[in-house]
Amino acid sequence: MSARPFSALFALLLAGLSGAASAADYTLNDGAVRFSAPGDWPVIMQMSEGNPQVIAFQVKDPADSGTGEATRVTVTTRKLDDAQAFQAFVSGALDKAKQTPGYESETGPDGSSLRYSGMSQKTRYKYRESYFYRNGIAVQLRCVHPVLAATSAAWITAYDQGCDQIAASLQK
Repeated sequence: MSARPFSALFALLLAGLSGAASAADYTLNDGAVRFSAPGDWPVIMQMSEGNPQVIAFQVKDPADSGTGEATRVTVTTRKLDDAQAFQAFVSGALDKAKQTPGYESETGPDGSSLRYSGMSQKTRYKYRESYFYRNGIAVQLRCVHPVLAATSAAWITAYDQGCDQIAASLQK
């Protein structure tokens, strides 16, 4: 075997591995809810039996090191009787959001997410919540991160892209 085919095969294997590391697939409700998330977001909690079900990720921001603050993303599902129950689910989440200390409504580029900020202890957090309903299952995607002066614009962009990735995969 010449060096050229071997190096091409090695490059192909590396490309496959890097693609696998870039996203990870998850399911809830016995596979009825499927989504993908960035592969470098570790799962910190998973409850895939009963009602509700949830998968929570921690997203490491170098700026939060030693602060006691943490960025997290959760996908929560709840079986509901009908679309009317889904509307009540979303309304209840909106009411809960408005009770966050220091609640301030925000607008985002997509217009389809509930975006707001609020205080947790002495730190302001930004929240982004998206809701989906499919086949009797309500899904809430919640992306939450502290507002820290040392957080880079590149990190925020990557974080937003990860939340976008999950939202897009939940819509399929």
